[in-house]
Amino acid sequence: MTAGISLPGLALDSAQLYERESPSIWVVTVFDAQGGRIGLGSSVVIGPEELVTNCHVLRNGKSIGIRRENTAHSARLVHADVERDLCILHARGLAAPAVKIAPLASLKVGQKVYAIGAPRGYELTLSDGLLSSLNRDAADRVVRLQTTAPISPGSSGGGLFNTDGQLIGITYLMRADAQNLNFAVPAQWIDEVPARSALALQRFRSEAAAVPAAAAPARALPPPAPQPLPAGTQDRQLTGAELAAHFTHLGRVDATAPSGITLWLNIRESGELDVTNAVSRGYSPGRYRIEPDSGQVCIDMDNPKFRTMQTCYRLTEAGGRYVMRSVSSPYYFSYVK
Repeated sequence: MTAGISLPGLALDSAQLYERESPSIWVVTVFDAQGGRIGLGSSVVIGPEELVTNCHVLRNGKSIGIRRENTAHSARLVHADVERDLCILHARGLAAPAVKIAPLASLKVGQKVYAIGAPRGYELTLSDGLLSSLNRDAADRVVRLQTTAPISPGSSGGGLFNTDGQLIGITYLMRADAQNLNFAVPAQWIDEVPARSALALQRFRSEAAAVPAAAAPARALPPPAPQPLPAGTQDRQLTGAELAAHFTHLGRVDATAPSGITLWLNIRESGELDVTNAVSRGYSPGRYRIEPDSGQVCIDMDNPKFRTMQTCYRLTEAGGRYVMRSVSSPYYFSYVK
């Protein structure tokens, strides 16, 4: 990967920026085993025969294609940083210019930005806006770029550029329940994807090796005894705005099911989620809705093997551990945020 960090140059107007950077933006199409299209997104060229997109664009895919105007290539996944939702593709024969990446430290709230992608499949679409916020975590690290540049489904994996034509982010999320709340992951993270992907693969192999070959199916295991809480700790139910704010911004958590199996949950502000069984590697996308008045979170799963999770839950907290209990069955799972 040869994408590098460049220094600021002369500001471009929107037409100049589009002419220079749009050759680096390609549509990503994802197919199932029968060749049917199941996903559509955008991607950005970052090096010779290499592109970056969002991992969620590739979800459930068996094959990948990229295209721009009348040119198309097959592609394959080479590095995946699922936690940050960045995946790198290799497309043999791709001849397209790589973008330059702006340093994260150079970003300023209020600066003009441009998004180029394929919203709803409309190839090579340009929109503009402002960098409206730099979202930070508890350690004051920038973890997300907020912008008023409009994006739509299909824009995921597209480029967010500054006025010098440098890539500052990969667009991945819009809030459908609000106005001008659109988000991108920092482009500077792209250079870290190969190393983080290798580490995730190493962890995966270590966890898989730790599972006994003759282990009984998860459903045959009895539920573990609940862990004791510190004296005086009381369960507290989350309702209303607190419930909505907590679950909507949950992100990635490792949850424990009644069988003791770990579930990897990715919760997105768009109302989408996905769940992976850490032992069987079974996977399912899904959706959730929050009912603040009744204090419930309701989950719908696409994979029938995850139908046990398809129910409504009440969420409680005690001693820093959160428990989601079904309102209609004995099922529950817990996690620490």
